[in-house]
Amino acid sequence: MLTRRDFLARLRAAGLSFPLAGQLNLLDYPHDLKSQVFQNDYFSVSFDTKTGRTDIYRRNGAKLLSGSVVRAFTDQGYISSGLTSFRHSVRSGKLSDTLGEGEQLTIISTSPDKSFDLNLTISFYKSRHAVFLEAACINRSSNPVVLQSIEPVCACEETGGALYWPLTSKLLTNGPMYYNPGEIIDFGSADNETRQSWWNIGLFSGYDNEGLAAGTVENLTAQGIISVKRGEGDRIGLIARSVLADGFILGAGKKVRSNRFVLYIGSDPYSALEGFAEIMGKVNKARINSIVNGWCNWFFTYEHITEDEVVRNAEFASRILKPYGMEYIQIDEGYQKWHGEWDGNDRFPHGMKWLADRIRSYGLKPGLWIAPYVISEPAGIFQEHKDWLIKNPDGSLKRVGPWPDENTDWAKNENPKRYGLDITNPEAAAWMYNLFEKVSKQWGYEMIKIDFVDWSLLSAHHYNDPSVSRAMAYRKGFEIIRNAIGGECHLQDCGPGPVTVGLLDSMRIELDQNYGYSEEVWRTYFTNSASSAPAAAKRYYFHKRTWINDADHLCISLLSPTQSQAAATLLSLTGGNMISGDRLPDLDPVRLEILKKTFPSYGEAARPVDLFDTDQHRIFALKITKPFGEWTIAGFFNSDYNEMKEYALPMNRLGLDNSATYLAYDFWNCRYLGEVISELRVRIPPASVTLLSIHQKSEIPEVISTDRHILQGAVELTDVRWDPATKVLSGVSHGIPESSYNMYIYVPDAHQWRQGGIALYNDFKGFTLKMTDKNILRMHVRFGAESSVSWSINFPEFLKNG
Repeated sequence: MLTRRDFLARLRAAGLSFPLAGQLNLLDYPHDLKSQVFQNDYFSVSFDTKTGRTDIYRRNGAKLLSGSVVRAFTDQGYISSGLTSFRHSVRSGKLSDTLGEGEQLTIISTSPDKSFDLNLTISFYKSRHAVFLEAACINRSSNPVVLQSIEPVCACEETGGALYWPLTSKLLTNGPMYYNPGEIIDFGSADNETRQSWWNIGLFSGYDNEGLAAGTVENLTAQGIISVKRGEGDRIGLIARSVLADGFILGAGKKVRSNRFVLYIGSDPYSALEGFAEIMGKVNKARINSIVNGWCNWFFTYEHITEDEVVRNAEFASRILKPYGMEYIQIDEGYQKWHGEWDGNDRFPHGMKWLADRIRSYGLKPGLWIAPYVISEPAGIFQEHKDWLIKNPDGSLKRVGPWPDENTDWAKNENPKRYGLDITNPEAAAWMYNLFEKVSKQWGYEMIKIDFVDWSLLSAHHYNDPSVSRAMAYRKGFEIIRNAIGGECHLQDCGPGPVTVGLLDSMRIELDQNYGYSEEVWRTYFTNSASSAPAAAKRYYFHKRTWINDADHLCISLLSPTQSQAAATLLSLTGGNMISGDRLPDLDPVRLEILKKTFPSYGEAARPVDLFDTDQHRIFALKITKPFGEWTIAGFFNSDYNEMKEYALPMNRLGLDNSATYLAYDFWNCRYLGEVISELRVRIPPASVTLLSIHQKSEIPEVISTDRHILQGAVELTDVRWDPATKVLSGVSHGIPESSYNMYIYVPDAHQWRQGGIALYNDFKGFTLKMTDKNILRMHVRFGAESSVSWSINFPEFLKNG
């Protein structure tokens, strides 16, 4: 390998220097020398062959990106395509892939001695308001190079470039792992501070204006980091960095690509984020159909789980909650002998296969937590295969752990010590394949949760194969796991999901922080910028586009009834995995009834109404669309223990028409709130939620709520019809055999109470009717052995005695 002295000497001999970051400053590069132009219906690109810089314009002539170069960061400093001694060539052609038909421009920038190429490929698609940029580094020399990162877009002060997105006032960032969902950041004026986001970023200039989402849609090679910095006027410095590894080696004659970066423009900020995630999912063939409705032990047993505890909860779940939609029983950490030896310990005397079979005997699906890259000292791998483990730069074994530093007392006192499995070693990879094949095919687990990855596999300076980056290693691991378990087993990632899109099924999205009493439980869902509510808001757009979101377990045994309602409502509005985290047989009837109303998960995510207003999100709205009707479910949360919260929102903020008239029904209080026009006003008591169903008013009777499920008709109604000739409202309701629930029907003409008639209970086959308000008719639906009831109401007949 070249020494720094030899490396720089060779470059000087070629008349070339590679400045470190900050040393390149070509603000006055000659824009008039651009010689290559490329365009479609949305954008035009011009490339300056004199300066090696790229400009992108919108078709209305507005700048989007100017002065962008490609950079590569080696252990010797930056290499830039904007250096004057680089030579450039351009080629273009047609493009056809999973995103559609389009055009592609490739710019090849070559060093004077022809030892290194920095290539940039720019792609447009006919039907997408997006521009894609991807870089590649080619080492044409006879010596390996330490390459730490690639920047397909570098448009910043140092290069004389900028991103242009006028009136940008807020940023939505993302974090590197599940536990950091990012921030909402004020970005209104130049403050000389660089803002960093992992994977993608959203730029906000108003709810009624276009939105811009920028990020990496393919992360097969590297971890994506985006940096932005407010400049003068409309200028925003932008760097998109694909981070490989500190010790990544680009061998002689080898090529490595950056992540594929996109600038996506949406008609509004929500559409921009959703469009970005849709592209990410499409490019990676996302798996978005498997949702876990289940139970997990972690937050009440922690590592002290026992076989008997699992069986007890599975038996209860089978009898009481399986009819409502619960399917999975997932066993978390604590069952294993050691990290690295995943057979059951003494608390699981019958073994893990027996337990999986027992869970299945209840008609449920078994799931298992595994941290495959963590190896404890007593484990056989450590004792017999130390060559399979991650090494430090000096070749010694690298210790791994959640502690901040190996020199802390936490790390020094850890017993047993732990190390990281290096799956770029073929024997280690084969061992991991066999492990997961055993867990899924021999033991029979149908859901697997992967954890402890950030401080194990992803902490490596380099791998056994130094040409593998961190992202490559992590994706390789998931490929091994998916190949071993097959396509039917649900695979959950507690890691960097953007790397494993297309392999994972669901992704944990918030900070794992439920460690304590009721206050800590409440903080799990609210009061922290990484709690479930803010995380569900800041990552809502990934759900059902790149993966299934998992906003944590529903743990309500330590919460008050109103807090329990709030937590249940929040997780229901995420549309993702719905996993109970309580000891089920010990739940009291009130909380058990709340839990029942969450199953099954509907599958669609609510939009956060206040997405760019705060970092403590409190308002969510979900539009429900069925063949028989359309309505909106809106949740308003108050996390404060003492103060009442009031909201006043124009209806268009909920995705509704300010000029229309709507009917609002309060789910948890079983109360019709009346008509709403133009603006919705809501008061929420401390530590609670107000959950509304909102239907546009019509001149016919309509079902406006039920008390079976939080989404009030989305899962329990399959048909509702109105016959204008006979004035009969009919439908089909689904329920649990030997159970009942209420439906609430709006009646346009007010009916005053009188002693008798419709104010009495009116019994019919399978249901009972009773007016409970001047405009509200309650239907109590009863299920016998069957799970559906067909009903009809002849309104002239029913109301004649009113």
